[in-house]
Order: sequence, then structure tokens, then C-alpha cells
Amino acid sequence: MKDIFIDTDERLDTVPGTDLSLIQKIDGTAFAIDTLLLANFVRFNKDMNFAADLGSGSGILSFLVKYRNPRLQVTGLEVQETFHELSQRNLELNRKFSDIAFEHLDVRDVPARLLPESFDLVVSNPPYFQMGNGRLPQRPGRAMARHELNGTLKDFVEAATYLLAYGGKFCLIIPSSRFYEVVEYLKAGNMGLKRLQFIIPKEGEKSHLSLIEAERFFNGKHEPMPSITIHMADGSFSDEMKHLFTAGLKKEK
Repeated sequence: MKDIFIDTDERLDTVPGTDLSLIQKIDGTAFAIDTLLLANFVRFNKDMNFAADLGSGSGILSFLVKYRNPRLQVTGLEVQETFHELSQRNLELNRKFSDIAFEHLDVRDVPARLLPESFDLVVSNPPYFQMGNGRLPQRPGRAMARHELNGTLKDFVEAATYLLAYGGKFCLIIPSSRFYEVVEYLKAGNMGLKRLQFIIPKEGEKSHLSLIEAERFFNGKHEPMPSITIHMADGSFSDEMKHLFTAGLKKEK
């Protein structure tokens, strides 16, 4: 492994169940379970060639999508210069992953910079909280990653709609409280809900996150999937999560 500079506010993490190592910030923006769940949720078609990651941060989701499907050419789009630079260093750290690129780009500027219908798959772990909702973190990086300071959920959906060709897939994870809101945004962009999976934080509790797959111009019934429970009542990880942490993400054959 090539020696890569790691700053005092950073650490080197290994993604559970993989041989992928990434530099992460220790300010609360390091990848979490939601990113692993989203990467594992994605289904690939044989004719998928180009994937975009909206709000790519340090690059974790882009790398995981590429890890699962090495055939893809993946482009990550990130507005924060700090995290764009970090994704470039992670690319240097993982040179075995070819055909990954990261661009410093605001999702709201996608139509001015990229060609329409140029991707087969778009993935995103967008900011969860609307402006004015929840306490804004003091650290700017985390604040922008978790709150709609640089683009709303609607902006992310519109960017995905613009980028996807007919039949293209959009996979994202959102708070369950915003499910009906995002469905309206998808409808406005002729995106049909195709798969839905709820995430339950602890056994016996309500869903707090939703995994969604939408397809461009899909007009059929969606596939409801069994919910995923993260923690059992005693606080231990569920068997499903233990399997994800040990066996890792399922690679495409």
C-alpha cells in the first residue's frame, strides 16, 4: 500500500467484510451503517455501465458500488472541497479500483456540467434533515453532510432524474419520516418506486430509515422487501447485520 498522508483529524478505516481501506474524518462524517446498507441494497443489471454517486463525501459509497460491480465506471460528485480532496487521496490509496473519478460539483449545478441521461445507475445518501429541523452540528463538514445547506432532497432527486436514461435506477436512503415527500419528487420526475425496504434501529421500534429504488419511467407495482433490524432488544446486532459485517457485501458474478 502506498504511503498516504493522514492528518490529525483523520483515521484509516477498513470497511467491514471487505479488503477496502479508506481515510475518514473523525468529526462525525465517517461512513456509518446506513452507507453499508445502501451499498448492499443496490441491484445491478447486466447492461449497467455508468454510475453516479450524488454527495459522494470521502468516496465510500462509490468505492462500495465499484467493489460489488467492478464493471461499472463510477463518478462521485461532492460539493465540499475538503471531502472532494479526501476522496482523491482515497483513490490514491486504492489504486486497484480503476474507473472511479470524483468531481467537485454541487448537485444543483449538474445540468450545467453533465450530459442528460448519461448514467444507468445513480446512488445517494443525501442530507437527512431540512433546514430548521434538528440541531445543526457545530462542525461545518458534518452540518453540510447531514443538513440541507447545499441542496435539498428535492435537488438530489432532480439531479438523479436528469442524469438517468430510460430504465435507469436511482437507489437512495432517507429518513422514513420523509418517505411520502420523496415519492412526490420521484413522481414529478417520472420516476416510479420499484423497491422499498425499511430499516428498524432496534427490535420493537418503528422504522427510522428507508431504502428506495426508483426506476426512470417505471409504472408498475413496487416490491416491498422484509425490514432490516439493526439491533436486537438486548442491544446486540441482528444476525443480518452480523452477516453483513463478516461476510461483507455481495459481489456481482
